Amino acid sequence: MRAEIIRRSAIGALYDREMHLRRAAPVVMTLALMMTGTVITGCGHTERVGGDRTLRVALTEYRLNPQRASVSAGTLTIIVHNFGRLTHNLSLTRGGQSAGSTKPIAPGESAQLTVTLAPGSYVMASTILDDQALGEYGSLQVTS
Repeated sequence: MRAEIIRRSAIGALYDREMHLRRAAPVVMTLALMMTGTVITGCGHTERVGGDRTLRVALTEYRLNPQRASVSAGTLTIIVHNFGRLTHNLSLTRGGQSAGSTKPIAPGESAQLTVTLAPGSYVMASTILDDQALGEYGSLQVTS
């Protein structure tokens, strides 16, 4: 008799836990969807360069952050830091023509690039090996 009571208590506890998890599943799913939406909308952010005319760019394996930036025409200083484990660089091009490039930047190191930019759309990318083809690029919009 005692064994039967213990067995029923164990089964009841498992049933209670399963029901609790079933009730929690919609809440967990809702939170996961909200977090995914935040990440996706975060990718659409455009970094606006302030009055100090300095853009800070972080490089890692196959990522460039920010991926989109905007600035008014004129002189711009870009400070690039390599947070990755491989060597990267930053190249700035417009219409296939180079507007400037850093030297290769070793992991943990930084480089500075100062350029004078006319209005237009520029591509920022690491051009070492196949970095750009693997996603290490972004855009810089220069307004008048």
